[in-house]
Amino acid sequence: MAKVGFSERIYLQYLRTKFNTLSKLAPATAGRMAFDLFCTPYPKYKKRKAPAIFNHASKKTVVLSDGTKIHGFEWNPNNANGQTVLIAHGYASFAYKFEHYIGPLLKLGYRVLAFDAPGHGQSEGKHINVVVYQEAIQQIMQQCAPVNHFIGHSLGALTLSLIAEQVDNAKDRKFVLIAPATKTTTTFANFFKMMHFNEVTKTAFIQEVSSRTHHSIEHFAADRALANYHGPLLWVHDEIDLVCPYEDLSDFQKNAPSNIEFLITNGLGHNKIYKTTEVMDQIMAFLTPSK
Repeated sequence: MAKVGFSERIYLQYLRTKFNTLSKLAPATAGRMAFDLFCTPYPKYKKRKAPAIFNHASKKTVVLSDGTKIHGFEWNPNNANGQTVLIAHGYASFAYKFEHYIGPLLKLGYRVLAFDAPGHGQSEGKHINVVVYQEAIQQIMQQCAPVNHFIGHSLGALTLSLIAEQVDNAKDRKFVLIAPATKTTTTFANFFKMMHFNEVTKTAFIQEVSSRTHHSIEHFAADRALANYHGPLLWVHDEIDLVCPYEDLSDFQKNAPSNIEFLITNGLGHNKIYKTTEVMDQIMAFLTPSK
């Protein structure tokens, strides 16, 4: 977890006091506001000079059902294999962070797409959660078709697990999930702990999630979703991941379907794992088209 500065600590204490008071006066409002807070990306995107390879991309815009515009990039290879890979970044991240993936994917002959999620990077929107992200990816698949294969990290990986559960022609696709939230219940529990929510606010939060999504919070879990996926998938995770704990994965790994391969590292944590050359090499080997 990043070190929290003095101003952030003061603001966090203010929020804790606010929610504790609000839960006594209007529990449902506390739950709604808590969920909105959870879905608000932080830290805010800071403008950054585009990595060189992004200067060679075509810019793409996809419009979501509510009119939100999300912005992304497209690269086409010199020797195309006729297939496309979509990259989905994680929470409080953006497409630029996957600059090192573009070249190797192009060398394999793939057309490459990378978008900033709603509320992230150059895209519009104020909130992000797995449902919002899922709709965004589905719209990308429709408006930038065809999209054959997928790479996702963290929230992007969790969202891709829900896409995989429903995708057609699963055996003709490949998914690479890097450090997904195996169980969203753990993510929520960590948020509750950080915010010092009382039981009233926790209950109202969970009810708000169910009301908005028409699912229990247990539905939004990679292990549950992937039990219904039958195509090739590579799950990459580190044993000391403090954001999406490996402990949540261990039981599923023991009994996972045979179509799922696991690459388990030690010492890379939640963010370094997708930037490491050895991991990237194995991801590219998994995605290498069959001759």
